[in-house]
Amino acid sequence: MSQSAEKGGAGQEALTLRNITKLYAGTVALRDVSMTVRRGEVHGLIGKNGAGKSTLVGVMSGLVAPSSGEILLDGERFTALTPFVAKRHHISIVTQEPQVIEESTVAENLFFPAYLDGRAVIDWKELSARAAQILHGAGLMLDPEMKVSALSVSERQLLLVIKACYVEQAELIIMDEVSASLSRRDQRILYEIIRRLTSEGKTVIFISHHTRELLEVCDIVTVIRDGRNVRSARREELDLQTLAAMIVGNEEYESKEGDDLSAMVTDEELFSLKDYTSYGRFRGVSLTLHKGEIVGLAGLRGSGRTELFRCIIGADPHDTGSMTLEGREVSYRSPAQAARDGIVYLTEEREAEGIVPIASVRENLTMSILSRLSRGGILRSRTEKETASRSIRKLDIKVASQTQEVQQLSGGNKQKVLVGRVMEQRPRVCLLDEPTRGVDIEAKDSILHSINHGFRGDGCALITSPGVEDLMKICDRILILYDGKITEEFSREEFSEEAIYRAMQGERMHPAQAEMEE
Repeated sequence: MSQSAEKGGAGQEALTLRNITKLYAGTVALRDVSMTVRRGEVHGLIGKNGAGKSTLVGVMSGLVAPSSGEILLDGERFTALTPFVAKRHHISIVTQEPQVIEESTVAENLFFPAYLDGRAVIDWKELSARAAQILHGAGLMLDPEMKVSALSVSERQLLLVIKACYVEQAELIIMDEVSASLSRRDQRILYEIIRRLTSEGKTVIFISHHTRELLEVCDIVTVIRDGRNVRSARREELDLQTLAAMIVGNEEYESKEGDDLSAMVTDEELFSLKDYTSYGRFRGVSLTLHKGEIVGLAGLRGSGRTELFRCIIGADPHDTGSMTLEGREVSYRSPAQAARDGIVYLTEEREAEGIVPIASVRENLTMSILSRLSRGGILRSRTEKETASRSIRKLDIKVASQTQEVQQLSGGNKQKVLVGRVMEQRPRVCLLDEPTRGVDIEAKDSILHSINHGFRGDGCALITSPGVEDLMKICDRILILYDGKITEEFSREEFSEEAIYRAMQGERMHPAQAEMEE
């Protein structure tokens, strides 16, 4: 524990922001934001995409200098922090996208760059032993000599949390949506780490889009809306509806229930897999999708969901089994070949594989259908503009204009652009990999509504989600993928969040189904 923490103790002010304002060219990102973070507490931060959370996190971590206001840190006053000052005051930040060195080991990543400082000879055995002690003490059972490239996204994220908490020995840890990419098991490890930290008088600023999670984890929650601090409230003063209303700025707001459109499902089989297998990733997967149907695929990270999607579209090879589309057996060597047949994939990695950051909103929406928008090899600009306008209106994408670069949009609006691009392709089979990950509550409702109404008709969809409740809102059935194998199926009438989560952990909820498989 730092000297300042020992003097102040739990409950004392760790960080105070007073009237923080941040101006960018033509934009007010933050306006007169004031907030007090106390030692030994978990302080939650939530707001819609574009509300100003990222800018505020940048101010607190020394990455963004405010235009006005002041910061009080350990009794010192600052007009702005720098990364050096933040580090000197034992502030660490863990971001949503894990920044790791993939070809280095777990131990090297854990102690980088400190293990290189002024050492002519490195005792690798000692480094590995120290790493094992720290990791196992935190509840993450990893081999310290394993390459980080072999870890799941969830394990990489937890590794960085452990590094900030136990290697850098931070007194104030900013966790910026770190739980979004964690498996249920790793979430439990994270929550236990947070509990230990606060019991030691350390402080956590916890940013999340999940209202239920904030009410479970945090002592106090601050809501940011349109660059302003709407309210900071103790957990006992809040419930799910009150918090949702604060976030969207509507006291009557309730998260929307999905429309039951199961009447649109026909008996016509559009797509099926039989004994589909990729050794080491998934095995014996059999499923059928009907015209007009939306089916959920629920499973923990590492269960094989993304790997299955990538094999279906030909991004990765599969080993055995068959795939049928509209009654004919098919197999693909590339996503482009699958797309020509009407099987389209929306990736979970929107930043790395989905959007083209420097391209405009219009270009990102239409780039997959340029042949349809062209005549004689010449793009019909008017038709392209009308198509983009329709998607922007239908998905309520917040943009300054169609020509605005996508990289300037909030995370939720970027995701809407990707959903709009896929919808404009008019797929027969749409594979949606976590389309609501990392978006705010209002954007999530909008995306789910668009999926529910936009991918039925002449097609069908298979969707995964970071939260079971999203699948329950719009799906006609939910399949459970556990350890690379489909183990359970729930009809809409059987939907139960508890039962589905238990099945995702490997528990058999339908004994009759298990007997039939055997």
